[in-house]
Amino acid sequence: MSRLAFLLVGIGLCACGGTGLSSRPADVPSSAHHNGERNPVGNPIGTPVGSPVGSDSVSSMESQTAIPITRNALSGTWDWLYRSSTQQGDLRIEEEEWNLHQKGSRVSGDYLRQVTILSLDQKPFRCNGLFGFLLTSRVRLSGEVRGDAFVLQETSVEQEPSPCSDEKMSPRSYEGSLLGNHLSLRYPGGQQTLVRRGKDSKVAPLTPLEGGGRESLSEKDLVLNGIWDFQLRSSVDSDGDQHSEVEEWHLVDMGGKLAGYCDRIVERSRQRGVFACSGSAKFRSVTRYTLRGRRSGEHFFLNETDYRSEPSPCENGGRRVDSYRGTILPMGQLLLEWSGGQQILRRRREKD
Repeated sequence: MSRLAFLLVGIGLCACGGTGLSSRPADVPSSAHHNGERNPVGNPIGTPVGSPVGSDSVSSMESQTAIPITRNALSGTWDWLYRSSTQQGDLRIEEEEWNLHQKGSRVSGDYLRQVTILSLDQKPFRCNGLFGFLLTSRVRLSGEVRGDAFVLQETSVEQEPSPCSDEKMSPRSYEGSLLGNHLSLRYPGGQQTLVRRGKDSKVAPLTPLEGGGRESLSEKDLVLNGIWDFQLRSSVDSDGDQHSEVEEWHLVDMGGKLAGYCDRIVERSRQRGVFACSGSAKFRSVTRYTLRGRRSGEHFFLNETDYRSEPSPCENGGRRVDSYRGTILPMGQLLLEWSGGQQILRRRREKD
């Protein structure tokens, strides 16, 4: 389903979420085929399908000149994000969170890398029987500053076991330069650009490998039973009309097997004139989406299997079903990611 949340959250993500100039090696699973005998990853190295998030910022950055790397200039958190489609039409999201520490000319740190593959054709992957999977790895780094440039070497790679991949990442070396709030990295076969994470950044930290330092969640937090709410109030759409959206996600968690539905209510109004479909200055649409999915720990996948809309003179049947990757967050929140953007759901309090 299309959502104005993409305009709000997605724009913030483009500005802060990092920018990739070329695809990473594919982390190609050897056993993650769909039941339809398809390889879900399959992008040849160096020939990504799609475009990097925030490509406009890359265009303006390419004209900049590398600046001197002063004391602690490289220290901090840097982000990289790349969205693309696999050759089979599945959604591929690559994310990296780099944490660097500079002391004099010495540089050390690590980065967390997560690759998410989501099936968009309602066919589960053979490797896990689900509509998506997540590959996570942590890479240790060591290097030094050399004038206006720096070098980094990957010293170790730790990969979280996954039934959907048995490929091993090979350590690589980098040459880099500092371009304002960007780090330009070059390595054999490609390059990528990292964006510094500022104090007011809306980029959520990646989930570390099992046993990492992320705020812990209780067993109760990990069960998704209940009602989850999303609201977008008083925005203005491309036609200048007032637009509001309300969603109620009703979920049942049966030991990790998820079922339920989402009711989505959209209201539009205009100050002058009327809508041709209704003959009035307001109209409302109500759609119910049926949901199915699975949860593993604090990660889950949901698929809309069908939908039904209430009769309305303004209803044109223009709907599509989506697939979601979700992460359970502290304080009763869910982060949902899909092909069009992100949104946050909040657990409804019992007294409501």
